[in-house]
Amino acid sequence: LFQPKTSHRLQELLEWLVEPMKEPGSPPAARVAALLACIHWARWQHSRSGDGGVELDRAILVSHLLRDGQGAPGPLRPLVRLGQRAMQSEPPDLLLLQDYAGLLVSLAERHGCEGALGEGLRRLTQVLEQLSEDDPKWPSVAANLCAAALVECEVTGTSPHIDRALDVTRKALGGFDLPSGDLARVLNQFGRLLVTRHFEHPRLADLDEAIEIQTRASELEGVPVTIVRRVLTDLGHAWYLRHLQSGRRDDLDRVINVLSAVVPDRGELGTEFQPIAEVLASALGDRGSIRDSVRDPQRAVALRRRLTVELGRSHDHLELARMQELLYERTGRSELLDESVHHYEKAKALAEADGISSSAALAGLAWSLHLRFERSGDVADRDGAIAAGRLSVASTPQGDGALGRRLAIFAAALTARATSTGSTPDLNDGLAVIERALALQDESDSDRAIQLFNKSALMGARYATGKDPEDIRRQITLCHEALDLLPDGHPKKGVYRANLVGAYLELHRSTDDTSALEFALTAGDLALSEIPADHPRRGGVLSNHAVALTRSAEEEYDEAKLRKAVRLSTEALGLLPEGPPPDARLLVNRGSALYLCGRPEDRVLALQDWRSAALSDAAPPDVRMAAATGWGRRSGELGRWDEAVRAYTLAVDLLTSVAGLHLEREDQEHQLTNWSHVTSDAAATALEAGDPEKALELLEAGRCVQWNHQLRNAGELALLADKRPDLAAKAERVTAALGVMWFGTRESEDWRS
Repeated sequence: LFQPKTSHRLQELLEWLVEPMKEPGSPPAARVAALLACIHWARWQHSRSGDGGVELDRAILVSHLLRDGQGAPGPLRPLVRLGQRAMQSEPPDLLLLQDYAGLLVSLAERHGCEGALGEGLRRLTQVLEQLSEDDPKWPSVAANLCAAALVECEVTGTSPHIDRALDVTRKALGGFDLPSGDLARVLNQFGRLLVTRHFEHPRLADLDEAIEIQTRASELEGVPVTIVRRVLTDLGHAWYLRHLQSGRRDDLDRVINVLSAVVPDRGELGTEFQPIAEVLASALGDRGSIRDSVRDPQRAVALRRRLTVELGRSHDHLELARMQELLYERTGRSELLDESVHHYEKAKALAEADGISSSAALAGLAWSLHLRFERSGDVADRDGAIAAGRLSVASTPQGDGALGRRLAIFAAALTARATSTGSTPDLNDGLAVIERALALQDESDSDRAIQLFNKSALMGARYATGKDPEDIRRQITLCHEALDLLPDGHPKKGVYRANLVGAYLELHRSTDDTSALEFALTAGDLALSEIPADHPRRGGVLSNHAVALTRSAEEEYDEAKLRKAVRLSTEALGLLPEGPPPDARLLVNRGSALYLCGRPEDRVLALQDWRSAALSDAAPPDVRMAAATGWGRRSGELGRWDEAVRAYTLAVDLLTSVAGLHLEREDQEHQLTNWSHVTSDAAATALEAGDPEKALELLEAGRCVQWNHQLRNAGELALLADKRPDLAAKAERVTAALGVMWFGTRESEDWRS
């Protein structure tokens, strides 16, 4: 009886039996219908697949062919009897018909049976058409139709009845005479239906109306806690959607305030709170990205960790990694980047195991590796970012809305390698990637502006390798084109204008064009007026403008500009989170302005800034080198030769870090080109200090940096030979083989043995 062919034959028999004018002696239809209903009911009860609702629909449909409900499966008898009683009179009993429709919709909501849902919606519409709008029962039927339309959206993914349900419910809003709990539930259902329509046809008017209605529901008194929680959750969701569409920051504050009161601070979230925690974590992340706040990203990371532990999906690892990236930007804690890389890799592995696209995880992995490379200079991270970015772009369909951002990440990784190595192929590849992004048809003005700024960065990188001023002019033109695409008040406009300040400063450095310096100052003032005081990127804008002011004062002494530069640099330092050491770049910039101020106390403070930056282990090697050479040169000018020698000793020591062992040979050469004068300056300083032995020591330490990299392990080999002569011998053979590859020396021994 459970075989599909059996029920199919019984269905054919039943359809034949219920046709009129059957021959006398035909089998009774009721017995066939009862048997068929029981088969469908039993099959539904034992169903393991997603089509179980279809079997329940068939059981209900066949049961209605019975003359009384007694032959139906036991649990369906009340439903069948109620429907039959409602249809017995002419016209049908509307009260019974509404109850019958409600039972059908309830079944559909619990079990996903679309047939019962369709019948329930049809019967509710029938009742509504039989009632006049001034009938006291009309509002409750309208509310039931609204609830049924919501169920239809959840079960089928669409609702042809949504507009009708909204219209009649809107008319009924003033006519409800319900207890506060029931009224809150009805108002919230109406708001949810408006939000549902917004997903199908995005209109701010629907979100505005939903927020108004759900706010009204949240203000009712005497509402049970469970209903209050649901109303606040749905209201927070509506606010968040409006923020995403309109960019309203006050909506973000409302979302966070409301949902923070709903989501428990500790313990397991469970299925009840997991969706709410998702929205709250997203809102905290969004607010953290536009405000200089550590607390919001910290809370977002904590929530994402709880969700990842409980759900463990690829999506959860992906979102946790993104929040850790954001928290890293606020705190500078390197372990957060390590964790972010780990969770992106986990998200990628889970996505591939589930047979879904891993392109989002690859893009995130590329960005985290890129950030880690910028911090540590590890070429493995740099090359890993390029590889992940390339795969992400390759696995993203052409029409995917995320393609533009993924192209931008890939281009940023290529730019990083081009900047550090001077690689022309990487520059050309990066420009080709950006041109592809700019050719996308569906990019918004904001996204197109990002691509133009990325292209301008590549122009800056190309200038660094060839020193062609035309590349800087092209960079400036691209920055202006991008800024023209952003409306006034756009949160990124001030940040991007700060990049324009940097380009003008570089043009002034390369051409001595004084008008470029004036443009930089004007752009800096405007950028500071455009970026909010709590924006996380404001520190960078302050720093760039401070550099422009200092450069201008160098051209024509102006103490007011220098004092302003010191003040802006100090303000930028004050925006940094507590805990990590100060940003060494900001200290170098402030030191430059302080020294030019000329007073003895200012110059002492300048030396302190340069010394702090030079001694900062957390700073990149090239920044420490700039600080150390500035400290040494200015200390010498002030006749503080012992301090100058100390500074230059540090600078010579840093040469091995600037051109570290982790870099490829070409990268080492590129880095050392910028600091070729350091060793001779250091030796001259030691001679001025009356210490020729120190001068020789510095000359010896600073010469042949790359050659010394190859020989520095000789002492370690001697120590190794005392413990493991066999390993030391192998190491020597490998060194000899490397010598053959690098320098053409010849050794007769087989290094592979």
